[in-house]
Amino acid sequence: MIIPFQFLLKDALRFRKMIVWLLLALGAMTLAFFWDRLSQGVTATDRYVNVVNLLVFRLLPLASAIYTTMVVSQEVEQKTIVYLLTRPIERWKLLVGRWGATVAAVTIISLIGMVATIIGSGGFGAVHIQYWRDLLAICLGAAAYGSLFLFVTLIFNRALIICVLFAFGWESSVPNLATGLQKLSILAHMQAVAQHPDTDGGKKFLEGIAGVLGQNTMSGTASAFTLLVFSVVMVGLSAYWFTTNEYIPREDSE
Repeated sequence: MIIPFQFLLKDALRFRKMIVWLLLALGAMTLAFFWDRLSQGVTATDRYVNVVNLLVFRLLPLASAIYTTMVVSQEVEQKTIVYLLTRPIERWKLLVGRWGATVAAVTIISLIGMVATIIGSGGFGAVHIQYWRDLLAICLGAAAYGSLFLFVTLIFNRALIICVLFAFGWESSVPNLATGLQKLSILAHMQAVAQHPDTDGGKKFLEGIAGVLGQNTMSGTASAFTLLVFSVVMVGLSAYWFTTNEYIPREDSE
């Protein structure tokens, strides 16, 4: 699993592929810096929490959807799947190693965005939150989204469309609903793990996009366990599916 992991991670973190995410991180830092233009009297913590919920946590599933397509579906569309499967590595190890690389890449991208937001909000000394909770939420969220999107890419053609619709349709609405329905959202579980304090200076339409209009009363520990179990189950299903089904180059990809 080490070789597939290293190869795909190196490819995912190439500057050409990272430049867009670096620009978005710069945008998050700028938005945090000028957040008081949207609402007066906000603290550094208010700036950080609002921007992280609005951008970092919401762009994480988009990054995951894009990078997860690199695991198998991109190989099918580029007609290189045959060469990938001829490697002397068991299929499940190949899949899990490549999935792990995408999770690591998405985590790194989100962490860059998180640090940029802290800087824009006033620095580590000004923002008063438990940073390890946000880091844990990002890691578990990257694993959960990656495992779900991996399974989707193995089943459907053009799966990126489905993944993006889930990321910005389902995940933009369900966290704003009642607690019972919030349990069906990865984003809501991430927010429960992070346990951000209530903030001032938020706008209703922005809070709706960020998925924080609903009252999230889920336990952080239970949500972390849920995301972990969900990731393991979905990766297991994906490994089984990839091992028992044949994948050939798509002739309609051109």
